[in-house]
Amino acid sequence: MSRSFDIDPKTTEGSPRPEPDIRRVLLVVRAACCLPLAFLVAGDVRTADAALSLALVCGGFAAASLAYATFRETVLVRRTVARLRDPKRRAVTVEQLRQRVSLAAASGDIGRLEDTLREVLEPLLVVGLWDEVAEFAEHASPHHRALFARWLAGVHALAELHRGDTERARSLLEGAEVTGEWLGAIDALRLALTGDGEAALERLGDEPRKLSFAIKHQRQLARAHALAGVGRRDEAREVLRAMERQGLVEAALAPEGPATPLAAQLVGPNGGPFRAPG
Repeated sequence: MSRSFDIDPKTTEGSPRPEPDIRRVLLVVRAACCLPLAFLVAGDVRTADAALSLALVCGGFAAASLAYATFRETVLVRRTVARLRDPKRRAVTVEQLRQRVSLAAASGDIGRLEDTLREVLEPLLVVGLWDEVAEFAEHASPHHRALFARWLAGVHALAELHRGDTERARSLLEGAEVTGEWLGAIDALRLALTGDGEAALERLGDEPRKLSFAIKHQRQLARAHALAGVGRRDEAREVLRAMERQGLVEAALAPEGPATPLAAQLVGPNGGPFRAPG
């Protein structure tokens, strides 16, 4: 997997005190909750403005939710990434992730299943464990909400491209009715890897102004392979150099495509596609 999703693999195991990241999250939670709670407990609720009361309470809960999301992103995902990168702990960690997904699927709660799949797949994507990504993506349910279903189809198709099964990737993308920048970028990558660079460039179109980091990276990767595939090697090199400045050029090494030889020249003999050791 490319370094596009890379996360610092520090872990807090064995530490008697919370990491700085955890302490920062706790401070945010405290700051977010203290004002509304103090207002509810000590304020004169009988005479308080109703709109102000509602705004304070809703703001407190919203800030607490944001703090938890930050905690999950910076601490929980990081810990899982560290375990997956350790060959001695990887098998046990993957089995624990399987159990989490199985429990969520058995609960019958589609929201819980979606949250669990996203939390499980994120660290697997970071580490580049594509077989496991495909395995967990198979837990897709026909009852998923449309936005999540499209995200999951894109993740699954990306895994199949890395596993060399371009036909399976095509089937997944067609089933999701390719719409939006995320699925469009992955479909463009599929087209470029299978030798249809012109169609890939047409799929990409002009570069939108506002894109998430992950989508922008996938579009760069697809564009580099597409340009190289239609003989526009100088333009492909420009895209790859932009990726190199971001530390992402190794993504063009695997899965192998038209831009791979050009990327290899930039990476040098000691480079290689990012993947967990072992």
